[in-house]
Order: sequence, then structure tokens, then C-alpha cells
Amino acid sequence: MDKPIGLMIIDDIRDVVDGLTYGIPWEEHGITVVAACLNGEEGLQLAEEKEPDIIITDIRMPMMDGLSMTREILKRRPKCKIILITGYSDFDYAQQAVKLGAFDFVTKPFSLEEISDAVARAKEALLADRELGRRMREMEQRVKESLPLLRQEFFNLLIRHQASEHKVKERWEFLHIELDREHFVVMVLEVDQWADAGKQLPVGEIELLRFAMQNILEETIQSSAKGIVFRESSERFVVIYNADPGHGPKLEPTLAELCCGHIAKYTHHTVSVGVSLPVRHIADLPAAYRQAAAAISYHFYTGGNGVVYYSDIASVERRLPKYPGERVQELSFMLQSGNRAKTLQVLDEIYEELVSFQPRPEPRYLELLLQGIANMLLRTLIEKLPYEDVAPMEEWLREMHEAGGRSAHSIYELLRRLCTKGCELVEARSASHAHLVVEQAVAYIRNHLSDDLTVARCAAEVHLSGSYFANLFKKVTGTSFNQYVTGLRIDKAKEMLLQGMQIQEIASALGYEERRYFSDVFKKVTGMTPSEYRQSRQT
Repeated sequence: MDKPIGLMIIDDIRDVVDGLTYGIPWEEHGITVVAACLNGEEGLQLAEEKEPDIIITDIRMPMMDGLSMTREILKRRPKCKIILITGYSDFDYAQQAVKLGAFDFVTKPFSLEEISDAVARAKEALLADRELGRRMREMEQRVKESLPLLRQEFFNLLIRHQASEHKVKERWEFLHIELDREHFVVMVLEVDQWADAGKQLPVGEIELLRFAMQNILEETIQSSAKGIVFRESSERFVVIYNADPGHGPKLEPTLAELCCGHIAKYTHHTVSVGVSLPVRHIADLPAAYRQAAAAISYHFYTGGNGVVYYSDIASVERRLPKYPGERVQELSFMLQSGNRAKTLQVLDEIYEELVSFQPRPEPRYLELLLQGIANMLLRTLIEKLPYEDVAPMEEWLREMHEAGGRSAHSIYELLRRLCTKGCELVEARSASHAHLVVEQAVAYIRNHLSDDLTVARCAAEVHLSGSYFANLFKKVTGTSFNQYVTGLRIDKAKEMLLQGMQIQEIASALGYEERRYFSDVFKKVTGMTPSEYRQSRQT
């Protein structure tokens, strides 16, 4: 609720004071007369005690005139609205008073309506001042509440764009940044497996987790140095802190390790940390940030939950391993064959060769190599299998690309999944095809039992080589081609014997040129001669 507007009246003539005090219904205007007096000296004292918002005063009074009083009051209460009553001969004084900051003046002789109108204008100006003040206080409060976000935006700019100390000084002070403006170290921290956590946790828990992590980092840093922590993205924090310039290239190494350890201890999540070299000036912050980001990328090899210092990777002269084209081609051939054991063996050899290469190449290079192998495996399977069988594995690759590879081991695990699933599908499809081929061969055999049935003849009927057909036939049926044909002929011979056909007639119908050879084969399979078998079934 707004404070009531207080009015004070000062004039050396009592009738004027009483007339202004009681002659106008001030309460109806939302105004309360808080004081009245007959001279400027008393008026100054009452103004300090009663703190009126509006003062009506004669410009000429004993002891202290209205001009001097106006000057003193406005020094102490510059928002007070002062209305001067002046005669025509005092017009110059009134103008001086207005220059000093008096709100308005009314010339004698005046009417109560003129006084009322002047006070109404003063009230309107006063309320406007109050509203402006309220808005300013609200804005100041909002700015105060927004300082953490404003600091974050400010430092996000500083780590990406070069700026001079001179240009950022005013902004630095406005944001109440408690860092010294020289001797910095930049740390970049990423939450490990954040993409997986983001899928499993509700939004509220994710925000709570990020808030808790930032608090842990701030407390850890503040225990040892002046520093600031801000979020760069959903899974990445940046820390900038002042460090002792006398330290070595691993400036305050235990600070990064403490951050890593405290996050693991208090949140049950882990972080990867990259630490820059120390830099002296604000203009060097973008370079320090790039160093920290380069260092953190080497967690591609470690899987995270640790600290990598730029000083450990900066001085190494790096070579790049060549793309193992011949081995990858061999891997493709093994996958096409459906040989799971051999496929995984070749994959393991390729992976070990790449990750053990020294000195380790930049992570992005190896990531591209491994992702290239994954794409090649997918193409191999698309050529070999129906697309609907391969589509789910294509989704695996899409998820990997969206997660940015994460780590060498995670890409390797994906490659193993592709190879394992691919071999299963190839093997299942091959088995299905094999059964179809053998069924066609068996149908041909049943329709040609009287012919000279050979492996070569049947293989030609199903468009396979003789050796491949013989192996495939045995794999599917569990017996050799010749044994299977003999079994079918003997089963047919049993039916024909029970139908009363002659043995010679049966032998000829089943492709045996000599009756004796047929009888020997029949006895070898059944343990009885054809005649003995017929007799055993008739008794």
C-alpha cells in the first residue's frame, strides 16, 4: 500500500496558514496536512521531523526566507515537491527557486482553486516519481536475481571471443565478479553417459542433479581458490579460477581431481575433466578454453571419470594410424559368411591395433575411423540381408552419432553388437536357404529313384557345386547323400514287396541293375533278405 501524501504549509500570516489548511478539503484529494508554521526556520525543522511530500511556502518570511529554506530542504529531501507563493515583485526569486528544484509557484493574489490545482500537479508528479522508484527497485531486484545467469552469459562470451581487460572492467564490477582479472586456469567438466541418464530420469530430477553438481563444484573451488562455475550446455560445466602464477604447468592439479572425486562421491555420477595451461590475461581465456576442451576429448580413450591435463598432450608430436583397409575388407567377408567367431576375432584385432597406436591420435580422428567401420558393416549387411532385418541396426548407428561417439569402447561395443547380430541373421538366412535347397533335392530324388542318382546330378539340379552340395546335404539331413538315397530306395522297396511285386521287378524300378546286388543292399540295411522281409510281414 502506498504511503499517504503529506502536506506542510508555511506562511508568516496566520490567516493564510489557516485558510490553506482548512479551506481546501485535502482528505478528499488523498492528502493529509502533517504540519503548519509561520517562519522558514521552523519550517526547516518540521520538514526534517514530519518528512512532508509537498510543501506550500511563502517566498518572503522572517528568520529564513522561502528561497533559503527550499535550498536546504531539497539538499536533504530532493524528491519533496515545493510550491512557492510569491508576489509579482518577487518573481525573480521564484525563478531562482525553480532553478534550485522547486516544483512550482503561485503568484499573489491567488485563489484556493489555484493552490489546489498546483498541489494536484505536485501530487501527480510525486506519484509518478514513486512509480518510477518502484519500477527501478523492481528492476534492481530482477538484476540482482539475474546476476548468476548474467555472469554465465558473460563468461560464455569471454571463453569464445577475445576481449581486453580494459573493456570488460566495468562489466566485471557490475556483475560483482569476485575473481582477480589475471592469472586464470580453465577447467571443462562433462557428465559421463549423460545421454543415457537423460533418457531415464524425469526433467525435475535432471535439473536437481545439475543444480547439485554446480553447488558441489562451487564449494570445492571456493575452498581453495577464487573461481566461478557456469553451465555451458546440459552436460558440460566450465570452471574459471585464479591460480598462483608460481605453480608449474599443472596448475593446482589436485583441484580438478577433488572436483572429480566429490561429484562421484555425492551424486553417484562421474565426470570427465580437462584442464588448460595457466594464462595471465582475460584475452587469453578463449585459448585456455580450447585447451581444456582438447584435453577433455582424450577421455574418448579412458571412458571418463578422471582428469586430463593439456600439458600432458600438448608437447606430443602426433602421427595418424592408416585406415586398415585390407583388414576391414576381411572383416566384411567374415560377416558375409556368418562366421561369428572369426568375425569377432578380426574385429578385435583391428580395434586393438587402432587404440594401441602410439602416440594416441586426436580422438576425433579415431572416432571417425571407428564410425567408418560401423558404416561399412551396415552396408555389408544391407547388401546381404533384407532391409527390414537391418533397419534396427541402422537405428543403433543413429543413436551413436547423436551421442557423439562417447568413447572408443562404446563404439567398439556397438561394432561387436553389429557383428554378432549380423552373423546371427546371415546364419539364420543361410540355414533357411539350405533347407529349401535340400528339400528341392529330396523331391527330385523321390521322383527319380529308378535313375542313376549321383551327387553331381542332384547338385546340378539345384545349381550348386558337387562338393558344396554334398556338405550342405549332410549338414541339413544329418546323413550322406548316398546313405539318404539308399534309405529312400529301401523304404520304397518295402512298400513294393508288401504289394506282391517280384524282387527283380522291384530292383529294376529302384535303379539296381542286378537282383543280387539289390538283395545284398536290402539285407545290409534291414538285416533280412527281401524274401525274408515279405514273409515276416505276411505271418
